[in-house]
Amino acid sequence: MAADLRLNTTMLTGATVFQTRKVRLEWTRQDRLRIIDLESPQEQVMADFAPQEVAKASYVGGVYGSQQSTLTLRTVSGQKFRIMIEDAVISPQPWESVEQYNARVMQQGIPGPQWWTDRLAAFGVNAKHTGAGKVWLWAVGGAVALVIVIVVVVLIADALG
Repeated sequence: MAADLRLNTTMLTGATVFQTRKVRLEWTRQDRLRIIDLESPQEQVMADFAPQEVAKASYVGGVYGSQQSTLTLRTVSGQKFRIMIEDAVISPQPWESVEQYNARVMQQGIPGPQWWTDRLAAFGVNAKHTGAGKVWLWAVGGAVALVIVIVVVVLIADALG
């Protein structure tokens, strides 16, 4: 990469969407992943690791607005980070004007979730990408299976009773 990729986003810190923290997710030119706490006074580095130190990465897309899309990174040391990657915006540089920032964003664009899983997979990480469409199909498939089970149970109960 020619320059560091720096995205401001949100990280889930608990079981609910109300337990979050503002962070910066970085992929550096030296191929290091960094997660920086933007809520601490000095922007504290929460994690700094190479892609090869990620044991597993998974992306699950949200089906509705209430369900967040998350990129989950599990490191070989046991750390787990759940990042709302779809909400990410490119971090402004301290020296940039609004016009310079907008021009840079238009030129570079914001990499989507597939970029992250593909990039990690290129480093040998077990990376899975489950988009919102697949999640929706699982939900519909589960509902259809439930209806079939109910119909079978009703038919068996009717035949026995």
